[in-house]
Formats: sequence, structure tokens, C-alpha cells
Amino acid sequence: MLRLVLISSLLVWHCADILAQSASVHAISPTYSGKTIHTSIAWNPFITVYEFSASLVCSDEGEFEQLVPLSSPRVVQFETGIYQAYLYMEPGYHYELILPDYVERKWDQRISPFYEPVSLPLSISSRTSLSTGELLDGSQDVNRSIARFDSLFAIANREVLGNRRNGKNSSIDSLILQLEIPFEKDSSRFFSDYRRFRYGVLNLNEGKTSLATLSRDYLGPTVMEWHPGFIELFRAMFKDFIFYYSDSPEGTELKRLINRDQDYRKVRELILNHPAVWSDSLAEMILLKEFSELFYRGDYHKEAILIMLDSMAQNPIVPEFGVYAAQLKQKLSSLVIGHTPPDMSLEDLEGNLCSLDDFKGKYTFLFFGTTDHYGCMMEYPFLQSFMEKHAAYLNVITVMVSEERGKLKNFMQRNGYTWKVLHYEGQPDIMNDYMVRAYPTAYLIDRNGLLLLSPATLPSEGFEQQLFRIMRSRGEI
Repeated sequence: MLRLVLISSLLVWHCADILAQSASVHAISPTYSGKTIHTSIAWNPFITVYEFSASLVCSDEGEFEQLVPLSSPRVVQFETGIYQAYLYMEPGYHYELILPDYVERKWDQRISPFYEPVSLPLSISSRTSLSTGELLDGSQDVNRSIARFDSLFAIANREVLGNRRNGKNSSIDSLILQLEIPFEKDSSRFFSDYRRFRYGVLNLNEGKTSLATLSRDYLGPTVMEWHPGFIELFRAMFKDFIFYYSDSPEGTELKRLINRDQDYRKVRELILNHPAVWSDSLAEMILLKEFSELFYRGDYHKEAILIMLDSMAQNPIVPEFGVYAAQLKQKLSSLVIGHTPPDMSLEDLEGNLCSLDDFKGKYTFLFFGTTDHYGCMMEYPFLQSFMEKHAAYLNVITVMVSEERGKLKNFMQRNGYTWKVLHYEGQPDIMNDYMVRAYPTAYLIDRNGLLLLSPATLPSEGFEQQLFRIMRSRGEI
């Protein structure tokens, strides 16, 4: 019997609605015996927000099945081991999946903040209508076509990139015609759009087509932020768009409009004046992408970007983009001084569930580390000293990345460390939430649960003195 554990879902589905607006998947592969598969439907293309998210553990035989709530065709992701696989699904169908052999994610990959899973399209052996029982062989399904196309596209793309490096010309039109031959009778809208976006990538990689032409001929004429092919081409085309546009005569006012005026409407109008931007909705897409990246670069004021996002959330061109803007603002502000840090729900070494609210009333030094990183090891004696000397007004909390909680407990006991330890395993996304890009990383949270130092000075670099200065400025010592 399958052990299904629902982690979270942002949509509430009545039982009758689930049956009427859903799809199901099933697969069996011995290499997945006892392995976990995380199923999700992404909501916001700029940050990790899901409209549906669930995890399940496969049976001893490597079997799993999942009911996926769908009201319209969507791309569903299946993350397991090193893979982040995706499947185009339509409501009202049951899919029999063909899974790749399971490959375990190595420990260094699991703890690396920069690790990216292997992305691949899934194939199916069959698709069955839940209403009529009609069965379609997997060879006729769009997902099989995508997998075949991608293998051919990869060869063509390598040729284009190789020619560009060697100063040779590529016959893009001929390559596209060759790629189209096996699929010219395929009438699927999703797949035809997918191929068009991929051909845009080919032209972009050749480096001879203007951004305006690429945008008009391959990205447009409508924004399809839910389509993985659209997002891939969009991100590649408009990478660092504001950086380059603000350096041109037409975009010189961008920095002033954002940093000083915080005039979202004028910024959007200025973006719309670019020849590659063919609609208000595309302009908003560009701003959402750029704000999510500029926030951490230093050229633009963080508070100004948050104000811009708030304006977009209040008055979007497309209602969904208002939701994206509000979610992005909440995500970005969570690491800004004076704001509430990201939620946390992790178990300590005794299995007790802890959140940041449990530590209000004192300052909290929140430290992210591992048991075997040299830089972390140098800081741990300082943490123990802080706990022993300043426990009356300072919590010392570490979120530790360790393979097993038992090994972590042995590490603490062996070294005589007694501060509060939380194991990251129950909430692996916590590292992304706190932008942990290197170990160690630390934050200081005030008595009311708001960020005070983001990031905080490390113990060996003078945190203790800095804390005293803060407390002295507040008249606490």
C-alpha cells in the first residue's frame, strides 16, 4: 500500500471537484522501491510558489500513483533523485508514466546551494480518458513527441553553438526545416508552441537575429508564462535587460524612475518603448523578472523595488501578475532588515517541532552550517561561548545540514555543544528561503521576531561586539 504524505497545497478542492477536474498518474519501476517522488505544479514563474505540491513514497515494488488536481492543461513536475522531470497533462486523463532509472542525489549535491537537478521530459506508455475509457498509445502522445524532438534539438543546438565559437555560419532555416519533418503532422497547440520557442533559442544562440525580431517571430504574440518553453526563451532573451537598456539613450531614466521616483507606471511605459516589447503584459513580465534579480545586486535600492512591486500588485495589467508581484514582494522583503524572516518549521534533535515564534523575547542568532565544513567548524566554539555567556538575552539557533539526525546528535555530544540545533531535512527549501549561498551564513533577529542584521556578522568576525553596540544603542545595557 502506498504511503502518501501531503506536504502542502495552496488550492482547496472539494471531493466532487477533484474527480471532475483532475488527472492521475501511475508508474512502476523497481529502482524506485521506497524512494520519494515530489509532485508539483508551479504557480509563480519567478519564485518557488506552488498551486499544488505533494510528496509520496513508492511501494516496495517501486509503484506509485498520484491524483493531480487540474482545471486546465498544465505542466506537472516530478522531482526525484537527481531528476526534475516534467509532463504535460490535461484534466480528465490517466497517464501511465515511463520513469528513468532512479539515480540518487549525492550528499555534496544535496547540500550545495548551487545544485540544479537534471531536467527532462517524461514519456508515457498510454493515456486513458477517465470519462470514456478510450486508450491512446503513448507513442501518439505529445509528451513522447517532446522527448523525441528534444533529442534532435540538442544535436542541432550543439552544432549552432559550435559554429558560433569557430566563427562559422549556421543555416538556421535549413536546421529548422529538418527538425520539423518528423513532426509536421502534429497538431498539438502545446507542442507547436514548444517547437517555436525552441527555434527561437536556436536563433538566439546563433547571435545574428535582433532581439526585436526574435521577440516578434518566436516569443510572441501572447505571454504564456505557464509554458516551460516560453519561460526558457524569455529568460534567455531578456537576461540583464534593465542593465543594458538603462545604459542606452532611450533608457537612461530607468534608474532614476526606480530609485528616486518609484514611478511604476512610467517605468512600464519606458520598457514598453523598447522595440522587443510588444505588449503591456510582456513589459510586466520583464519587470517581475528583473526586480527578482536586481534586488540582490546593489545598483537599485531594495525599498524602492519593494515599492514598485507593491504598485504592480495593486494595479496590474493582468490579474495573475498582481498575484506574482505580491508573492515576489513578500519573498524579497522576508530578508530585509525590519521585516519578518521566512517561516520555519523544523525539528530539533529530540524531534520537537520548532518555529521562530518559539524564540521571541530574546535576540536570536540564526546560523546555517554543516558538521564537516571547515569554516563552520571554526565558528562553533564561539557559538558555544555565546550560549553560555549571553543566554539571558540571546538565543543561539543553528540550522544544520546533515545526512542523518543521529549523526548530528553524535557530533554535538562529542564536541560538548549544547545550543539549539534544528535539522534542515523537514524543510529543505529553507536554504533557498534564506538565500544560503555559502556555509556558514547567519542572521540576527530581534526580540519581536524582525530581522536586525541580514546577513549577520559571523562570530569570529566580531558579532559579539556588534550585538553589544546594538543593545547599548537601545539602552538595554
